[in-house]
Amino acid sequence: MIKALLAAVMIVAHEPGYYTSLSRHLQRWLASTGVAAEVIAPADMGKKLPQAPVAFLVGFHEPGDQELKELAGYLGKGGKLVVFHSASAKLGALMGVKPTGYRTANYPGRWSRMDFAAAPKGFPAQILQASTVMQSAVPLAGKSRVLATWSDRAGKPTGDAAWLVSAQGYWMTHVLLPDGDEELKAQLAAAICGSLDPRLWDAEKFLESRALRDAQIRAFAKKQVPRKGEIHAVWDHTGCGLYPGNWAKTIKVLEEARVTDLFVNVAGAGFAHYDSRVLPKSQTFRNDGDQLAACLKAAKGHGVRVHAWILCFNATRGSSATIQTLQQKGWALKTREGQATEYLNPAHPDVQQYLLAAIREIGERYPVDGIHLDFVRWYERAVKPSDAGAVITAFVAKCRREVRSPKWLTTAVLGKYPACIASVGQDWPRWLDMNLVDYVVPMDYTEDLGKLESFFAQHAAVRGHAGRTIAGLGVTANESRLDALGTIREINLARKYRLAGVSLFDLDTYLEKSILPYLKLGIW
Repeated sequence: MIKALLAAVMIVAHEPGYYTSLSRHLQRWLASTGVAAEVIAPADMGKKLPQAPVAFLVGFHEPGDQELKELAGYLGKGGKLVVFHSASAKLGALMGVKPTGYRTANYPGRWSRMDFAAAPKGFPAQILQASTVMQSAVPLAGKSRVLATWSDRAGKPTGDAAWLVSAQGYWMTHVLLPDGDEELKAQLAAAICGSLDPRLWDAEKFLESRALRDAQIRAFAKKQVPRKGEIHAVWDHTGCGLYPGNWAKTIKVLEEARVTDLFVNVAGAGFAHYDSRVLPKSQTFRNDGDQLAACLKAAKGHGVRVHAWILCFNATRGSSATIQTLQQKGWALKTREGQATEYLNPAHPDVQQYLLAAIREIGERYPVDGIHLDFVRWYERAVKPSDAGAVITAFVAKCRREVRSPKWLTTAVLGKYPACIASVGQDWPRWLDMNLVDYVVPMDYTEDLGKLESFFAQHAAVRGHAGRTIAGLGVTANESRLDALGTIREINLARKYRLAGVSLFDLDTYLEKSILPYLKLGIW
């Protein structure tokens, strides 16, 4: 039998990188619902699993014989498993399901929503998630059934299983991604635990508590007042909006939330979501067309300024072939250990001309309201020259010559000044002093209001800087996660230091559903 609880739930991450990161998100989601969880390594399963009635397995594509033996023993003693993205027929046999192979989406947005049917109490009816791959699986007769299926981004059911349930637990054909709908993913994870062991989570109490907290936050949000002329920006990292293929719907959401500025990520050293003659066109462009043109068309007349967000000395979103080509040209930086990277050398004249040409063509061919530079810095781990800061400043000056009024030139920068000069060559207060940019957007991603205030005090220390600083707030950043209450408090703190406004990272389902509705109640 399972021993008395020491930690309510175990989350087993199969490797210390990507799957551990996903496991940490799962742990955070569970904690937000009141379910304690511990992330462990496979080597600790023999010791740790007997302490918990439920274990989540993240990244167990093909578990080894010893791992299977321990998992079988755990199930045999009454433990329950939740398995993500596994190809293992042996693990499937233990769980009463049959894996049927790895698949990739054969059209954009094929797996965009999970629809639950006949689910236990507390399960959400639907959850949005953009999955591009999965390990498909089917139920075994008399041993399991399909609990949820995938629908595409148009809402059409695909018939592909998303979740299966058996007497041994649950099986998901992909993983839960931190790409939006996080409150519902937290509720799902907790509901799974509660269905497997009612001691872990009570659906009725949770829903009552959430309704009470929502009422309290709404009351607080309604007491806030807007500030005239303030910048309300959001970053869109995907460059495709909230609803790929429907920019009009995204702009409507932003307009209703009183968003004034959109930084839309349509370009980088390795890709272009627009019809570029300089940068390599992305798969998104080939599949869904010119995202910048579609965004601008939808935004016209709706009060949302559109800024083309460009990843400058960063090719990480390029294809492997593109990255290889850039490296072969001698444009890529090397680490201090001599390893090639996917970051470009800011001092290389051809790299600079390449990026300047892209900025020039956007300005000439698209009626954008501004150019937003990101990764206008050295890679932290790369070998840098003694004049690293001067190199970046000179490049920003060249960008300024390409982006003239009334278009804005803005830059996302590291907020920790002056440490960012030595680490990445960003002397951004000097850029303000030299009028090289209209606004800087420090990425002040933290949940700690004391730390945030120290950042804001530094931003406002030099006369004239505050009014040209847009505070970047990490609503769904790796470094921080903010709820509506936390977001409002950070906006108010930015106002205390008379900053020009804020930019929220990132435009996703969570921002749409859990943040923007509260901001438009009063503060925006």
